[in-house]
Amino acid sequence: MFTMTRLFLLAATAAVLAGCASSPPAGPPGKHLVYRDSSGNAIRQFDYPDDAFCRRVESAAGRGARCQAEPAAGLGAQATLRYNPPGVIVHGHYADMARCRADTGTMSAGVELVQACVAK
Repeated sequence: MFTMTRLFLLAATAAVLAGCASSPPAGPPGKHLVYRDSSGNAIRQFDYPDDAFCRRVESAAGRGARCQAEPAAGLGAQATLRYNPPGVIVHGHYADMARCRADTGTMSAGVELVQACVAK
């Protein structure tokens, strides 16, 4: 059974692999894709190389994720991922170590865990 995170990673990977071209949503540019829970608290963030890359992933990620210019505050763990192709290194930030370990426990096709979870 896939978790929401695994489904996101699969969708994000598919979007990156397909090189999906879509017009970016209105809003200021940003390279930090921040996921928030129903209360508005940041639960995870991925730092992409630029706004265009972030917007491509955002379009597949769903309502709970938005690209923003500034990183989210209060995330207590991090891990490093690689998207293959295109071989892009992405830094993931998570609410805490438990969230980080759960999200990186099984990676989708095309996503490799480069550096395991560490506390910030």
